[in-house]
Order: sequence, then C-alpha cells, then structure tokens
Amino acid sequence: MPRKSDDPFYSHELPGLDGLNAASANCQHEEHVYATIEKEGMGLCDKTIYILQKGSDVQRTTALDHLKHCFSECTGSEITKIIAELNNGLWQLEVKVQVAAATAIIDAIPSMLPDSVSELVDLTETMIQLNDDKSRSLWLDVYVSILHHVSSGFAEQEMVSRTLKKGGLSEPQHSRTLCCRLIGAFCERDCSPSIINQFIDKSIPLCQDTDLTVRAAMCQQLCPLAKAVGHSATRDTIMAEMLELLRDEEDAVSRTAFETLIEMLSFLEPTYRKQQIYPVIRNHVKDPPSSIQGILVQNFGKYIWSVKADLVESGDEDITIFLKRYVGQSVSNDAAVRKHCAYNLPAVCATVPIGYYTTKLHAVTVALSEDSCCSTRCSIAAGLHELVRILDHKSFSLFSTIFTNLITDKEPIVRDTIIVNLSSILNNFSANITDSDESEQYFTNLIPPIVQWWESHAPRSLAKLQIMYSHVDYFPHYFSVQQLHSVWLPLFIKQLSQGPRAFLSDTARTVIHFSRHLQNSSLEGELLTSLINDFGKSKSYPNRLSFIEICKHLLTYYSRKYFRERVLETILELSKDPVSAVRRRLVLLLPAIRKTLNPPADVDYLSNFIKIIATLQLDTNPEVIEAVTVVAAEIEELNKELIENPNPEEDRIDAVKEQEELVLREAAMEQDKLDRRTKIREMIQHEKVAKTESGSGRNRTTKRVSDTSSNRLPPAPSGGVVRQPVGGSRITGITKGSEKKKNSRGSSALANGPAIIKR
Repeated sequence: MPRKSDDPFYSHELPGLDGLNAASANCQHEEHVYATIEKEGMGLCDKTIYILQKGSDVQRTTALDHLKHCFSECTGSEITKIIAELNNGLWQLEVKVQVAAATAIIDAIPSMLPDSVSELVDLTETMIQLNDDKSRSLWLDVYVSILHHVSSGFAEQEMVSRTLKKGGLSEPQHSRTLCCRLIGAFCERDCSPSIINQFIDKSIPLCQDTDLTVRAAMCQQLCPLAKAVGHSATRDTIMAEMLELLRDEEDAVSRTAFETLIEMLSFLEPTYRKQQIYPVIRNHVKDPPSSIQGILVQNFGKYIWSVKADLVESGDEDITIFLKRYVGQSVSNDAAVRKHCAYNLPAVCATVPIGYYTTKLHAVTVALSEDSCCSTRCSIAAGLHELVRILDHKSFSLFSTIFTNLITDKEPIVRDTIIVNLSSILNNFSANITDSDESEQYFTNLIPPIVQWWESHAPRSLAKLQIMYSHVDYFPHYFSVQQLHSVWLPLFIKQLSQGPRAFLSDTARTVIHFSRHLQNSSLEGELLTSLINDFGKSKSYPNRLSFIEICKHLLTYYSRKYFRERVLETILELSKDPVSAVRRRLVLLLPAIRKTLNPPADVDYLSNFIKIIATLQLDTNPEVIEAVTVVAAEIEELNKELIENPNPEEDRIDAVKEQEELVLREAAMEQDKLDRRTKIREMIQHEKVAKTESGSGRNRTTKRVSDTSSNRLPPAPSGGVVRQPVGGSRITGITKGSEKKKNSRGSSALANGPAIIKR
C-alpha cells in the first residue's frame, strides 16, 4: 500500500536526508583537503597547520593525536609555528578538538625541549579561561606539566609571578586551585629559599580559603611544601594549618587533611612526631570522625604501618586500641568492609608483634577465609603468602588448613587467586614441617585439587597455564618420587603430545626436570627410553617435533656422554624425516649437539654428524637449506672456539653429571642386554614355531600328493613301456630296474614340489 503525503514516515525521514547531505558534503571537503596537501607536496609541519586551519573536526583530531610524532620530527622553528597556530584558533574550535589537543600536548611535553615547552604557556593561559569544565580541567593538567619541564630560569622568572597571581582572592575558584597545584609542583623542583618563603606566605590564606575545593587542594600540597621548607618551618607554620584543616567542618577537607598527615609522618622528627602527631592519629583511630571512617576502613593497613615505630614503642594499650578497631571492622555486616579488612590483614600482621597474631588475629583470618562473600575470600587468598612469610616457622600449623580450604573453594576465582602464589606458600610449608609422614600426607592431599585446577584450565587458558609452569620446578621438593612418576610425569607427558604448542618448551623442560629428580635409575631409565620410543620414533610428526624439544633440554640436564650413547642415534635419524618442519627444527639444534662430540668422544660420532650436515645441505626444502646454511657457519665458528677457547668450567660440570649418571648408564646397559636377550629368545622361539608349522605342513602335503600319484600312475605293463595318461609325454625304453629308480626319483620330486610352492 503506497504511503500518503501526511504519513509521519516522511517527517522522520527528511532529517535523515539532511544528515546524509551534510555527511556527503563533509566527505567532499575532507577529500579536497587531502587532495590539496598531496598536490602541493606539503611537509609534516605545513600539513599539520593546514589541517588545523581547513580540515574537518575529525581531521583535526587525527592530526592532534599524532602531535607527539610531529614535534619529534619537526625543528624548533616548525614547532613554534604549530603552537602559534594552536594559540590563534584552538579556543574557537569544538570542545572535542580542544580535549584532543590537551591530551596530545600532555603526552608530547616530556619529549620536548624546555624552550619549546615554554612556548605553550600563553596557549595554556588562554585555554584555562574557557567555560567548559572538561576541557579546562585537562588544560590545568597541561599547565602543571609545563612547570615540570621548563627550564629553571624560565620557571623562576616567569612562572613564579604567574603562580602567585593566580592565588589572589579576586581570582576565580579554578585559578586559585591551579595556584595550589603549581605551588606543589614548584616545591618538587630545586627552588631558592626566597621563592619557597613566598609560597609559604601564599599557602596560609589558601588553607583558609572560603571555597572547600581550594582548601582541599592546598591541603594536598602541604606534604611537598613541608619537604621543601624543612623540619623547623613545618613544625612552626605548616603543622598548625594542617591540624586546623583536620578539624574542618567539611568532610572532604578533613578527610584530605588526615590522608596528608599520614603521608607527612615519614619525614617528621621522631620526637615531635611521637609527642605531637601520633596522639592525634591514635585518637582518630580510637574514635574516628564520620569524615574518615570510610578511608580508615580502606587504608587501615597503610595507616597502622606508618605509625609502627611509635605504636610498638607505646606498648600493649595502644596496640589493643588499633586491633580493637580492626577486629570490629572485620565482623561488620557490610561485605565491602570485610573485604577491605581481608586486604589490610598482611599489613596489620606485619606491624604488630607476632604474639598478637595468635591471640587476636588468627581467628579473624579463619573467619575471613570462610566468609560468605567471594571477594573477601579472594583477598585472603591474594595475601596468604605474605601471612605465611610473616609468621614463617609457625606458618604450617596456622595456615595449612586455611590454604587447603581456599584451594578447594567452590568458586573458581578463589582457586585461581591462591594458585598464583602456590610455590611461595608450599616452599614455606615444606621447610617448616618436621614430621615426614605428616608432610607426605599433607602434600598427597593437595594433589587432587591442583590436578583438577590444571585440567580445568589446560585446554583453553594459556595465561593460567603460564602461572602453573612458574611453580612446577618446585614440585620435586613437595612430592615424593612415586608421586612424580605416577601423577605429574604422565600429566606433563600428555601435554607434550596434546597440549598447546606455545608451552612445548616449558613442558619438555618440566618432564626432563622431573626425570632428574626421580632418584631411581630404573624409573629414570624407563622414562627416558619411553620418551625416545614414543616421541623420537613416533609416526606422528608433532611428537617428533616434541622429541627435538626434549633433546634440547636433555642436553642441559644430562651429560654429553649419556646423550651420545642413548639419544644421539635417534635424534640424527630425524635428518631423514619426511616432514620438512622436523628437519628444519633438527637443524637448529645441531650446534648444541655438536658440543657433545668433543674428545674423548669416539671419532665415529663426529664423522656421522658431518655426514648428516652434508645430507641436509642437499635437502629439497628451501627453508631447510636456508637454516642449514646459517647453522653450518655457526658450527664452523663453534669448532674453532672449542679448539682455541675450551671451557674448563663446562667440562667440570659435565664430569659431575657424568659421575651422577654412572648408575643410570649401568642400568641402561643392563636393560639393553636384557632387551637383546629377550629379542633373541623371541626370534629363536619364532623360528622353532615356524619350523614346526612348516615341517608338519610338508608331511601332510607329501602324504596327500603320494596318494594322489599312486591313483593317477598305474604300474607299468610287462613290456617295459609305460603308457602315459592323456596329455602326458611318451617315455620308452625303460627297464624294470630303471623304472624303480625313476619312480623313486619321481616320488621325491613330487614330495618336494608342494613345499616349494608353499614357500
């Protein structure tokens, strides 16, 4: 049904049409700008200025986003031109362009020369007068950044007077706030005492300003100001204003004053701090005003740590005041408060003497670790390794159950959090368990949750796997040889063939690392033999690639002699591999293999190695040939280095490894003998069975053929002539004696015939 002219559809479509026309005109304008730039061949500076003058807002924003690069490529005079263009017209542009310019300049200032930075002051003075709050806020940040990067001469000659002027009572609120920030920025520079004294005089009226934003801003800068003026002026002038601000009727101001006071504690004189400032903080903790209750909960650990020296010196009464406040917060009905308590627990434990933990804080730790709020349990899990470190020798008895509960928590995020610091916690537990049976039982109980966590993340989360790989090197310290062999090695060997290739090297190293800690030559030999058979001789090319990675770590963990005798033949056979990726990966390992062939190695090893390189140089795959070319040159250099600059330390380490592997090599040789005997017995048994089957088959065939022959060949008649059946040949002149001989030979031939056919 066609629409009528009064249909509302048309009234909604027409504005869209206007918008499309406007967008089309804007695109044409942008194309014209780019065409002009290309036609005139403008340089980077001219192009930036032209876009700021003629471009659309999108083009201007894009150009400003690259302002840092532009300033780095332009000369000083070109930068001056760009800043002048910004000063002339930026204040007239859209707010989004002004915001982009401020953001870009803040990013560019640290890499600019001081003289170029000083040219931004007039532009910034203009921009902070604008009415848009978002834009002005960013340009105030620009002003502070300029002060950090201009030269000292310009700062003292130009910026000091501008700063003091902005703090006048007749100036707008944002100007007085900027003055406070600039005073703090000046105090972080090396300023003359006269300038610092001017700032002290200016800070007092700003601390008493009628606007709470200005008072809070000046309060934040009292800490750098105090550091600049020294202890005496701080004690006589600044602390009086600080304590007055601490009693301010506005919560925002008193809260800022309390936070600033905590920051100032570190550089106050100890005696003055303990007599004048510490009692103020203690009273605020004992009976906190409403303005600081929130930050007291959030930052309790930071605050109690900052007064540690005075608190411990004051004794049990003051410690009890602080701990009573903390324990009271930990049982709050508000989950957010309990979460903050869990976060601050390590700092509290590190501040008070250890004896207070068992009497007052352990129950808090247990309760928070079993909290109904998942975030609270996560905070405990994130900080448990710090508690273990602080309590040290008592850690296992205090935290073993808590750790077990957290690693078996129903929420995955809690388990993920505790796993991050797994080795830190278990290392401490392992060092502090005195009963070996208890240790084995405890770590045995940890295997299922760790394996479950691994299997839940192994297929998909590489980041989580990376966390686990950072811990596995310590597993031989926790778990028994049998557990390494029966639980962890199968898990990681499975990863070699089925896990993500991104962790192939880590997995191979872990398997070889575990094998070195088996402390059982039989188990170790069986493992290495299975790796050679299952990976080095596998029909799967990814497994053969994995074997090359295994060999890379075998070269590190085992002696050269063991590698030559047990692995070298198998690894070099991969030079004939049908997959080019395997051959190329082998080529990259050849320099490391070459190091194992030094004397007293048999010269046949080196001769075979040289032949392998020659074979690979004739490879048909270009990537393999390229790799061989590079590696061959590297091996030539290595040959010279091994002759001219032998490394006695490497030889000594290798000799130690070789001595440690003596039992392993003897066990391997015995296993080889046993394998050879087994193969020989199997071959003999197989031949006996084959002969038995062949003999019985021949006898049955002979009998059957003989019976058939007797039926087909009737006795010769008395004339000496044998009549051949139809289709046979004619034989004449045979006597009875010769007939017997012939029949005898014929029977023998028939008897042997079927056997030949059977073979």
